[in-house]
Amino acid sequence: MRYNIKPILLSLFMLQIMTGFAQPEVEAPLQQQNIDTEEQTKTKLGVKFTLGNHIFVGNAFDNEKVAFGFGAGVYNIVHLNKPKTINLHWELNCNFKGSKFGKLNDTSYSKISLAYMELPVMASFQILNTKKKQPMHLLVGIQTGLLFRSSINKSYGKFGEVKTNLPFKRFDFSPVLGVRKEIGSGMSLQLAAKVSVQNIWTNTFYERSVDQNPANSNVDYRDLTPAFRDGTHQVKNYSLELSFMF
Repeated sequence: MRYNIKPILLSLFMLQIMTGFAQPEVEAPLQQQNIDTEEQTKTKLGVKFTLGNHIFVGNAFDNEKVAFGFGAGVYNIVHLNKPKTINLHWELNCNFKGSKFGKLNDTSYSKISLAYMELPVMASFQILNTKKKQPMHLLVGIQTGLLFRSSINKSYGKFGEVKTNLPFKRFDFSPVLGVRKEIGSGMSLQLAAKVSVQNIWTNTFYERSVDQNPANSNVDYRDLTPAFRDGTHQVKNYSLELSFMF
């Protein structure tokens, strides 16, 4: 049986001509694509982990000491100009802070722990850059904190956590001053100082320490030493935090 191959050859010839006119699209190198995409990005969203040193400052206590704390959260950097030198930087964090206390005797409390949900909002200004485009930014802003858990420990006498839901004021407000340095691969290091302007002390501490008929053991502060002072005194949160941002 004979086959007529002329139509087949003609079809292949026409296909070759058509594909010859179709020029393949030249793609930019992957590195250039990444640079272009990064330059066009107007906002950055990421996660952060924080290590901090915290202490109470005020005249409600006499023997405050630095306490180690930690936290985690998310952050968003909104670029306000094309070179990304001016930005709006805000975060939503869960931070554990408070203060330690020097030992007076085996019944004295050793630490007060506070857990806050915090919302810092800051202006970010580029203050220097490197050849690798890893700039450093100055951060200036304010932070609002909501206290959702608190406790006091008497670990000197090995009692552990003895009271919870302490009567501190629930809201705290702090100016924020810090720097953020990009270190490559989308990561940054951030160092921030936060000094509370809100007195979080209340007279309830003193009232519970002299109440002879407490409602339950959690609000009976008569066994805590040194005794709490009245509401004319004050306590503020001071913090220095180092954050790893991704």
